[in-house]
Amino acid sequence: MKTNTWILSSEKVINASSLEKAGISHNVLHILQNRGYTTKKSILEFLRPSLFNLHSPFLFKDMMVILERLKMAYENQEKILVYGDYDADGVTGTALLYKGLTDLGFNIMVHIPSREQGYGLHTEAIDKAVQSSVSLIITVDCGISAVEETAYAKGKGIDFIITDHHEPPDILPHAIGILNPKVADSGYLFPHLAGVGVAFKLLQALLSYCEHFNPAQRQDIDYLDIVALGTIADIVPLIGENRILVRQGLLVMENTEHPGLRAILEECGLLDKKLKAGHISFIVAPRINAAGRMDTARLALNLLLEDNYSEAIEIAKALSKENYQRQMTEKELLDDAECMLSKGPIPDVIVLSSPDWHHGVIGIVASRLVERYKRPVFLIAEEGNKGKGSARGIPDYHVLEEVRKLADLFTQYGGHKQAAGFSLPVANIPLLRAGLNASFKNLGLTFLERFHVDSVLLWHAFDKNFLAELDEMAPFGAGNPAPILQSDGLAVRSLTVVGKGGEHLKLILEANKLRRQAMAFKKGPEYERLSSLQTIDMIYNLELNTYGNEENVQAVLKDYRPSLSSSASEIACSQEDEYDGKDTLMLRDHADADADDDDDEVLRVSRKMLVDFYKYLKSQVSEQGKLVWSPEGENKNVELQMSKIFEELGILSWLGGTDPYLLKLNTIEKTNLQMSLRFRLWSSE
Repeated sequence: MKTNTWILSSEKVINASSLEKAGISHNVLHILQNRGYTTKKSILEFLRPSLFNLHSPFLFKDMMVILERLKMAYENQEKILVYGDYDADGVTGTALLYKGLTDLGFNIMVHIPSREQGYGLHTEAIDKAVQSSVSLIITVDCGISAVEETAYAKGKGIDFIITDHHEPPDILPHAIGILNPKVADSGYLFPHLAGVGVAFKLLQALLSYCEHFNPAQRQDIDYLDIVALGTIADIVPLIGENRILVRQGLLVMENTEHPGLRAILEECGLLDKKLKAGHISFIVAPRINAAGRMDTARLALNLLLEDNYSEAIEIAKALSKENYQRQMTEKELLDDAECMLSKGPIPDVIVLSSPDWHHGVIGIVASRLVERYKRPVFLIAEEGNKGKGSARGIPDYHVLEEVRKLADLFTQYGGHKQAAGFSLPVANIPLLRAGLNASFKNLGLTFLERFHVDSVLLWHAFDKNFLAELDEMAPFGAGNPAPILQSDGLAVRSLTVVGKGGEHLKLILEANKLRRQAMAFKKGPEYERLSSLQTIDMIYNLELNTYGNEENVQAVLKDYRPSLSSSASEIACSQEDEYDGKDTLMLRDHADADADDDDDEVLRVSRKMLVDFYKYLKSQVSEQGKLVWSPEGENKNVELQMSKIFEELGILSWLGGTDPYLLKLNTIEKTNLQMSLRFRLWSSE
């Protein structure tokens, strides 16, 4: 039986003595170095992401012309339509702009199309906007491909501001301005923002420009929880600016001031708990997405806009019901697809269709089938003589390119490397199936998974302290997966089937007389194979298992093979194949990672410097306890680092801005500067 490929990156050796003295363990430094963080500065900024590092929204070349148009709309009290998408990214971005713009005194309406109407702008919605006397439309998470629709709107006297993050076409739509970091000359430095992130940049610019408007009730930081929700839900890379927005946004979310968000956290059993990205992606986001999948996203939007907590609780309960219905529909569809596949050999590319399928969940089911069969999957919901499809791919299989090869079969399509959506006549489905499978044979791909291994550890080398250090690398998700560790030569002492229907396995593994538990989720069908092995090599994640009052570090098996502990012949060592542990490209923040050690500045910060800086900031505080501050002079970078030390210790809170900054000095008891990693690294003492 062929085994999957485990890719172990070559270690990059740096002078890590100061980092280890600051309290970062050798094992964690090894993992960070293998992920491209090879300088003191890049490691520090990764482990302590700071809101002071957010990019200025004014880097977008069109931002000022957009703000001038919004100023005119405000002064004339024009009706503005915020037009979003029906997924969680679009819903959160729409809610964010509605809240922010109404707080600033704009005259705002919102519209999100149903899944039946389809993604993007529609002329019917533009006609309704004309009837409602709308003169300006702001898109959220859509619009970059709406060349015909924006031209149609221009003829009706409606201006457009487009905020989007999808890949732009060769010809851009007509608009007052476009905010999309993927547009070649956008001016923005970070290309991976979610749709809600781009919407936040517009609001962030407005809030710093608000001397032209009424005073805002909220500041930038008050929206970070909504930004975090949409960013996690959209599965964009959690590196760079997204890492900052999500990590800080989760902290804001724990004490959210938005009644709808608070209500959905309570409904999910997450209120007043320490939040992780996984809580959002697996528990909260599916409820937000369920509304758009099963019917209309309006219910999810209403939740985020609701100011009455009791009403918000009722909406949250309704979303849970929608999500349950989505789960049941998904299960029925998955069972139906499995039944179809059981009737014959599994093809290289799975192409299935049915008139009984709900097109709102076929994308999720396609992903489930990819996980099981390790091959591309195209699922199609037949609606009369038309089919709506969703596709998911595997590593090295570019879904959109394969679709383009058969473009004549489709009436509409779009997507990227790993996923696509499309429409086609039902009569063309057999041609699609034949064409995709014929093309696959020429690609030379295998159905084996590739896992990027972060570090090889001895079985005794991890404990709660090590797990706590790994948690400093959170939030985990696309582009920044939870570290995958490898241990070899583990004796299988016990193997038990657990879970409903024997879905999971529990193992007791031993090395050097140390026995530990490991869980193998959804590996129940592999009981016979595992039970035949006396020793295994294993790759795994670590998690904290709580049972009663006991807490233990537990390994979660990702993959295994018969032990090769005496040989490294099956380990691929590569600096080019950087995969996130499964089938998604691991992205590095190359702006930091590509730098060598020589770019690490010699920064020295003393207690006296911090005391003097604190006194200066305190002298600038207004009666409201806030101040507007900008680092200046020759010591600009030192001042910024001291601000980050204060931020890390909770002495200073960033409220908004990207230089100048809106800050708040907090009243705290005497603090220990050694609690700051930044101070330990930069201290001259």
